[in-house]
Amino acid sequence: MNVCPSVAMAFMGVSLLESCSSGGEDEVDNGGGSNNQGYTVSGNTVVITLSHSTFSTLNSNGWMNFSAQKMLLLKIDSSTYRAFTNSCPHQGVTTKWSYNSSQDKFKCGEHNNSFPTDCTTKGTAGSSPLKCFTSSFSGGKLTVTKS
Repeated sequence: MNVCPSVAMAFMGVSLLESCSSGGEDEVDNGGGSNNQGYTVSGNTVVITLSHSTFSTLNSNGWMNFSAQKMLLLKIDSSTYRAFTNSCPHQGVTTKWSYNSSQDKFKCGEHNNSFPTDCTTKGTAGSSPLKCFTSSFSGGKLTVTKS
C-alpha cells in the first residue's frame, strides 16, 4: 500500500535516479563514525561515547587529536570538555599537535606556534585563536557541534 515510487517503478522495469529515504543532514555518517567506533555524526553534531576504547587517549592523557572529525578534544575535569578545530590557524596543519598541561596550551609542531585553550586568546606569532566548538557532556557522552 505504501511503496516508494522508485521501488514500484522498478517492479515495472523502469529505473529512476532517486532513493526512498528522506536523507539529508540528519543521516549518520558511517564512514568511520558508526557506533562501533565510539561516535556518531549527524549533520554538524558529533556524539562521542567517552568510555569507548577509541577515546582512551583522551581519558588517560586529558587530550587527543580526533583526526577523523578534525577536532582537538581537551578534558578539563570529569564533566567538562572543550573541542577545537585541529587545523592550525597559522598554516592549516592538522597532524602535529601536542598539549602542554602546565601552560594550558596546544602546540602545533609545524612552526612551534602555541594556542591557549580559552577560545579567545591569539596564538603565538599573532595567529588567530583556535576555533572552539560548542560542547556539552551528559550521561557519558560528549556532544560537539561544529560550526
